[in-house]
Amino acid sequence: MILTTISSNSAFHRDVRAALDGLPFEAAWDLSYDQAARLHGLKADQKCLGIIDFSDQASALAFSRALIARPQIATIGLGCGESREELLVLMQAGVRDVLPQFTRRDLRFAVNRALAALGSVGEILADLYAFVPAKPGSGATTVATHASAMAATLTEDPALLLDFDIRLGVTNFLLKAHGNHTILDALHRAKDLDREVWSNLVSQIGNLHMLGSGAADFANPFEADRFTALLDFAVRQYALVAVDLPGSMEDYECSVLLRATRILLVCTPDIDALHLARRKAQWFRDMQIADKVSVVLNCVERRNTLSVEDIERIIQLPVRYQLPAGAKDISKAVQKGGILDPTCNLGRQIAAIAADMTPGKSVSQKPSSVRRFVEYFSVSSARGA
Repeated sequence: MILTTISSNSAFHRDVRAALDGLPFEAAWDLSYDQAARLHGLKADQKCLGIIDFSDQASALAFSRALIARPQIATIGLGCGESREELLVLMQAGVRDVLPQFTRRDLRFAVNRALAALGSVGEILADLYAFVPAKPGSGATTVATHASAMAATLTEDPALLLDFDIRLGVTNFLLKAHGNHTILDALHRAKDLDREVWSNLVSQIGNLHMLGSGAADFANPFEADRFTALLDFAVRQYALVAVDLPGSMEDYECSVLLRATRILLVCTPDIDALHLARRKAQWFRDMQIADKVSVVLNCVERRNTLSVEDIERIIQLPVRYQLPAGAKDISKAVQKGGILDPTCNLGRQIAAIAADMTPGKSVSQKPSSVRRFVEYFSVSSARGA
């Protein structure tokens, strides 16, 4: 592992090296902003951690962009990321970890996290599906929960559902998975997760593992790096991970969306939802991820005044799935705490989403030899630790 510091300030190189003294680096390079080409010469099996000084933001961004699509190189930006707009620019430039202030403790923690991520380069990571509502009440959580549960029935390995709507999440309610531990407990422990800790946190409903919603704590929000650490661990353990997002455009949501294999924007055909969906479509374009987005049009009825073509013109994204209203079927599923009946009208359409989430993962195929740590534990439905 090579440590690289990038700055035009010699004091920056010296201070970073001093802060990271004792960590297991084979070599240390001090580079200026115009020396990105030196890292282009790294071999595929050589791994490198770059600590970039963002006191000169234009030069630092140019250096970062020169390293995009090189998974063996991880970068940490120092002196940046204080606003949402700046974080978006940094993410687009390939910088996945930022520290607005330079402290020895925070830098060492960020470096250890980056080293763990570099250690997983070459692993087959999970297919990550993000469900986003156009507005609250669009039904994204219902779709995410039942699509994930149905997808889990189609796979040999368990699927994982993460409820990242920590304020208004209801996934545990939908499946009656009221164990002793929730997504909030997992976020509290995100920085020291291991297999044993994980097995005591996660609930199991059939072949679906989940970290569901908990009691909201509005007074103590979690920092974005806890969501990142939790997701970093999860995608190395499962072949399929679904994340239910609140759609409030929080910083941690940007990170999930940038990593997602596919993004499903759930929207109803009413005018205010379509207006907000259009705004989110622009958000996706600004993040350069619109090509990963499909619209799930929920609560479609024959008397809808707008055609699908009209809706696509308004949102400026393709409508891939159309779901009928199914309040009675959802109510039945909630009462029994189970998966939506796949033979009802709504169930059949959500089953189609589940099938698209599991291409090549059929139970009829030979089980994968990777990510088999889930075989080491068995948890009962909504088990507490």
